[in-house]
Parts: sequence; C-alpha cells; structure tokens
Amino acid sequence: MTMALRSGIVRPERSMTDVRPLDRSLCASAELLDLGAGAGARLLNEVRRLGVAHPLGIERNPAKVARAQAAGAPVYEADFTHLDPRAFPAVKIVVFDNVLEHLPSLASVDLVFKQACAIASHVVYIRHPSFENEEYLASLGLKQYWTDWPGVHTAHIRLHEFVAMAAGSGVYDFTVRPLKRAFGSDDPTILPASAPPNQRKPPRARRAYGLYDETLHGAKPRVEFDRPVYFAFDVFFFLRRDAPAVQYRVDTDDAVARPFLDWSDRDDGRGIARLTRRARHLLSRAFGREADGASEG
Repeated sequence: MTMALRSGIVRPERSMTDVRPLDRSLCASAELLDLGAGAGARLLNEVRRLGVAHPLGIERNPAKVARAQAAGAPVYEADFTHLDPRAFPAVKIVVFDNVLEHLPSLASVDLVFKQACAIASHVVYIRHPSFENEEYLASLGLKQYWTDWPGVHTAHIRLHEFVAMAAGSGVYDFTVRPLKRAFGSDDPTILPASAPPNQRKPPRARRAYGLYDETLHGAKPRVEFDRPVYFAFDVFFFLRRDAPAVQYRVDTDDAVARPFLDWSDRDDGRGIARLTRRARHLLSRAFGREADGASEG
C-alpha cells in the first residue's frame, strides 16, 4: 500500500514509527538527489566529491532509512519510481549508484531515467556494474559474479541502451568512464560459468575486489581476454552546456575510483560556454559579433 504526499511523492507506508517523514521543504532545498540511497553511507562523500550542497537520499527500505537517520544521514523513505519533478526545483544532480540493475525491466529503467532527467538541472550520474561481456565470457566458460544474481540484478542494462534512453529524452551529451579492467580470467571477479548463482562477498570482505575461491567455485579456464572487460562504468549525462567537468585522481583502468566534479568552468548562466577574452576577440573578427560568448561543441 502506498501513501501520496502533497508534494507529489508516493511513499510506502512506514512500518517504523521513529523514521522522520519526507516533506515538501526537504525536497525543495535539495541540490543532490541520491535515488536508492540505502543507509546513506555515501551521501557526505558525494557532497564533497560532486561539489554541491544539501544532499537528499531516497530509499524505500524502512530498515535502511532508520539506520541512515540514526547516523544523521538525510535519507527518507519513498518510492523513487514515483517522484514528482516539480517537488525538486533546486536539484542539480541525480545519482543512481548501483541501483538501476535492481529494477524489474529495461522499460522500468527507461521511465526512471526520464524522471531523473526531468528533476536534475545539470547532471544525471549513473554507476552501473558491467553487463557488456556476458556472451563473450560465456563462450570462454566464464562469468562475472554479479551477472548471475537471479531475482536481484534483473535489468542487465548495457551502455548502448543507456545512450538510447538518453536520446529518447533529448540528451546527447554524455561521458563514460570504465572502471577496473580485467585482462584475463585470473581476475578475482571472474568465476567459472559452472559456479553456483548468487555468489556474494562475505560482510568482512565487503570492500574487497572480487571473490573467486577455487575451493568454492571450482577451477576456471586460464585465458587472456582479447577485448576490454570492465568491472563497472560511470556514466554522466549532461543536461546543460554549463555542466561540470568530470575528474578522477587515479587511473580508472587500475581501480574502482570515485569521480570528482569541477564546477569552476561554468558559464555565466545563459547556457553557453564562456570563452576567454582573446578567443572571443578572434571569433568576433572571423564570424561577427554574434560569435561573442559562444563556442563549438
């Protein structure tokens, strides 16, 4: 059963009476909206790395919301598949961090993505596990462990499908950063295809990379990959010309790194990239006064 808030948000009825409710004022002031925020562990780091204030996390699991609020994180219970974009006038960035693969279908992801584009003013940021090489790895008798979670990872979305969704929303400016390349089957995220499904890292090893254990998963073919195979992807969809620049502080082929956003090169608010005085002068001489303040790309 659900309950509709006046702000236009649909929220599951709370089963834990000590959880503070989501209200209109919280939605109106949020600049960063993390959908599927879990227990809120990443929210403060997102504020620091992504360069915006006033984070708001949305999570439908009441137990995770209770943990988040007990720790002081601004996470509130709601169903993020039913949000009213008009309730979030200040949001610059919408974040989906390892979330969309849990939705029931590609069509449901498309609907949520369109909603995110309607909410965010500048960026929709998606971190997504790679499902790009399932067929290739299967041909070698291998699999990446997260690609075989029946009933859990139900939307095996690939990059070209994200790009098509964006085009359907009129968004054509994006960047993709692959994370942590596997060069061969010795990578610990690679299991033999015969390994049981739903292989997970134990809680004590939650931060470890990979989980292959020959005693549990059996022997696997030893091969070098003839194409790039990655752990995950960061995908940034830019909704305005004055969107921030994406930066990483380490080589992402070697690490599952986190991005930083640099807002220092934003324009003057007109949606056209600001040029240096010399560049404006040269363009004005070549193309006339209408070139002033504009750039290609």
